[in-house]
Amino acid sequence: VLSTLQTIVRNYGQTVVMVTHDPGAAAWADRVLMLSDGEIVFTWLVREVVAADHRPPERHTVYVAPLGEEPVRHQRIGAYAIVLSQRGILGTVNSIATPAPGSWALPGGGVDAGESPSDAVLREVYEETGQEVVIDRVLSLESEHWVGRSMAGTLEDFHALRVIYGATCKAPSDPVVHDVGGSTFRADWVPTRTWRTLNWTNGSRALLSQYARKLSRG
Repeated sequence: VLSTLQTIVRNYGQTVVMVTHDPGAAAWADRVLMLSDGEIVFTWLVREVVAADHRPPERHTVYVAPLGEEPVRHQRIGAYAIVLSQRGILGTVNSIATPAPGSWALPGGGVDAGESPSDAVLREVYEETGQEVVIDRVLSLESEHWVGRSMAGTLEDFHALRVIYGATCKAPSDPVVHDVGGSTFRADWVPTRTWRTLNWTNGSRALLSQYARKLSRG
């Protein structure tokens, strides 16, 4: 069927619009629009590879483990929040102490020993932005596992657990970074209609794409 539709489009000048959740089916299209919560978040054109196309660059090796080197097992629990106010979405800019300096991220960080995730996210939001917020709900629990080099060069078997909250700031002010010298270079309120224009970390962008519009509607 897909082959027939493609032939009709290319040989007879017809237009076919199809909605699918199957990436394999989407690969037959000449143009693909990806939507999230009713908004177009990604657009790409599809065509056949020709001889003149350049090969993509080889992917870089993340690490090379010397013979006999064993990764250090490490688990980190973090708490983060999508914070909304009348001024927009609360964002932070990563410092040079992070793997992605200059990129935008959601406020939050590691949970200290004996600390609850909810207390941790309130503390982290204040340390990184100077804002006092109220937690509205738990949005997601994320789990990621990888083996790679830390910024200190240690080979780690790393497991990250993250609790993601939705929160509200009822009295927003100009953000101030109290934890100077940490992971946050600066912080600011970002208008809800323009947050996509900024360079967010992949994880923060995915969460905002999924939840920001829903939270802004209340």
